Amino acid sequence: MNNQLSNISTQYRKFSKGQYIEETQFNEFLEFFEDQDRLSRVMLQGVGIVCGFKPELVYKDRSLNAVRLSQGAAITTDGDLLTLSNTSAVVKDLYVSDLKTIDIHNKEYTHFKGYDNFKVKYPAFYDADNKQIELWELATAQKANSDFQPVSNLSGIEDKYLLLYLEDYEKEVKPCRGVDCDNHGILQIRNLKVLVTTKRGIARILENDKMQPHPLFIDGIMEDLKQERVIIERLILQKGIDTDFTSVDLKNLYSDVLMRNNYGENIFKKINAVSTLLGIQSVDHQYFKEVLLACLAQKTGFQYAYDVIKDLTDTCSEIMKLLPESFTRCIPDLGSFPKHIMLGKAMSSVSLDPLRHRFYNSPVLDDDKATQRIEVLIKRFKQQVQNFRYSDSFETSAAIKITPSQSLNPLGNKAVPFYYNVTPEFLKAWNFDKTANRSSLYNPGYDSGYLSLDTHVQQPLDFNIDKNLFYNIEGHQGMGHQEAFDRITQIRNQQQLGFDVMLLSFMELKNNKDLYKAYFNEYVDKHPGLEHRRGVERGGTFVMVYEQNGRDSVVIADFSLPYQCCTPKVEVKLSLPKTTVCSDSGLLPFTVSPANGEVKAVIGTGLNGGVKWDNGSYVFDPSSVSEVLYNTDISFTVNGKPTDCSIRVIPQPQVNISVSAVDYPANGSSATTVHFTFSGTGFANYEYNWDFWDNGGFIPLQPEANGTMSYTLYNLDPKQIPVIKVKVSNKECVQAIAIRGWYQGAPVVITGINFRNDCCEGSIPD
Repeated sequence: MNNQLSNISTQYRKFSKGQYIEETQFNEFLEFFEDQDRLSRVMLQGVGIVCGFKPELVYKDRSLNAVRLSQGAAITTDGDLLTLSNTSAVVKDLYVSDLKTIDIHNKEYTHFKGYDNFKVKYPAFYDADNKQIELWELATAQKANSDFQPVSNLSGIEDKYLLLYLEDYEKEVKPCRGVDCDNHGILQIRNLKVLVTTKRGIARILENDKMQPHPLFIDGIMEDLKQERVIIERLILQKGIDTDFTSVDLKNLYSDVLMRNNYGENIFKKINAVSTLLGIQSVDHQYFKEVLLACLAQKTGFQYAYDVIKDLTDTCSEIMKLLPESFTRCIPDLGSFPKHIMLGKAMSSVSLDPLRHRFYNSPVLDDDKATQRIEVLIKRFKQQVQNFRYSDSFETSAAIKITPSQSLNPLGNKAVPFYYNVTPEFLKAWNFDKTANRSSLYNPGYDSGYLSLDTHVQQPLDFNIDKNLFYNIEGHQGMGHQEAFDRITQIRNQQQLGFDVMLLSFMELKNNKDLYKAYFNEYVDKHPGLEHRRGVERGGTFVMVYEQNGRDSVVIADFSLPYQCCTPKVEVKLSLPKTTVCSDSGLLPFTVSPANGEVKAVIGTGLNGGVKWDNGSYVFDPSSVSEVLYNTDISFTVNGKPTDCSIRVIPQPQVNISVSAVDYPANGSSATTVHFTFSGTGFANYEYNWDFWDNGGFIPLQPEANGTMSYTLYNLDPKQIPVIKVKVSNKECVQAIAIRGWYQGAPVVITGINFRNDCCEGSIPD
């Protein structure tokens, strides 16, 4: 047999008036539009069972009475539209087909007989030896003749499989007689049959079906995968609160969880099974396992081995969720089921029968693009495996960063964690929707090197983050605990983020008065809900555990609580007498509430914010503030809580003014011109007011850009040379300069000396 779409008509002829039409021309016309109709169904709608065609075994007096098949619709890969029908009218005209109706709910097939496909020789029904598989044809009571027998005689039908088969062949009619040739032509037979076959027969049919093998039908593929939780409290419950714990104890908790599931082996099996059916290369689990073991061997960062398995589990779960919707094919395989549709097992106990054709819809009808999403998610899985990185050296060189993210949404909507080596390919696979919209560079993440340079991407905390209820906090493990605490607290306070920060020590803390530091054992005992989440949700507490490492105490793990546990429930207030002050000014007292509250400046590591403890109270010392903080608002916290108190330190002007030259009066002139030279950083940015006559009358004059200025004084008395006074100011700060000794007098030229006879005879005058 030849399938209709095995040879597609691509053109036809239009008929002219009075033209004699050959049968090939007319058939060409019909075939073209029939092919287009079939192609439209297959390419623009899809193939498989659209709806219905659900089989049901009907019993009467405990004996099989009928096979009931509900009405439905299906499209074969040859573009045939199949539905159940009944004869509605028998046409009496010779060689004219009877009329049918599809307005039925179901049909009951009560009889059967062996089926021989000798008229068609449909390839799917024959094995490698060209022998037909076992087939039985079902018929309703109205259609059954003497060749049929009751369906109750069909043994083991519960374990057999049903098919819809469109018997398609040509039948030559009798030649015309006399002048009546209305019956001339070849009759096209289209008989829809309901067939039954065995498990072996259905397996043979599947061998040529390139459409039906689908990841959804893999055994156990839809079984849910959950990652075992690491419960920190078990350390206390199993070993007691008085036990001395170390980072090794924490690491073993994570290592044991990962080892019990063989480092995510089941996840890789699922992903590789799906990849194989989609024609995608599998992922090497052994390589990834070795990477994880290397990570677990590090002193810090072992929690990230657990995190990446959790990420891979999330990706796998997204794929499994999409599988039932992913029966989408751009170009269906036209030879898979051109004239048949598999209806599944006659009596099936599963809701998802792999031997029942699903509907493979066209991508034009796939609004959610499920199949494309699965392919991108598999690419993301591969990118996660290939780009996972962690080492002590990497963490040491990393900087602490807080990135707004999400907590419960799919992984692709979250910020990219810092333990991935981000590349353009990685970003394209992270979030399907952003990639589809050509905005993969707008994925939030720790590593922003390949991201958009837009400010809201590079500095997301400066913009609206109402939808981001989680904060990724990264780059702190392996860092000194106090430095990490100060930096995270600084970012939190600067950005007004709603979470607490806590430090836990493996060593018992004696006489500890720090509200943000506690002994690990006691804290875990009081707060058993600690869980590592690589950050903290809004309104929670971020907890860092540190351990002595040589001379340093470094952060080796982090956890979070879903509530704020440490901030004192006392309102804090802070104020200063001024909001702007000169760097050379004296001490300014803080007014602190509560009175014993600890005041800290919100500044960068290694900088001095001017806060001092002086005679039992906090004061602000402008002279000790680091110069890089000049002309910026310095804010403060009380007991770690942000306040609205801030101050700006203005640098004291440090300008040098010298007299470079003086033009003295000459040739009867009364003008004395003084030339000044200016030096000092930023001298041109200040305002200058001059009192040239030392009489309190200041006038504004600015130097030239090259650092020079001249001024002329008239009728200057050499016996009363004034001190030139200058006020150099930058709004808040004033530098007073007095220029003395600038007038050296006009040079005296002696042209002759007269001596009297009675004086100085024989001597030189003094």
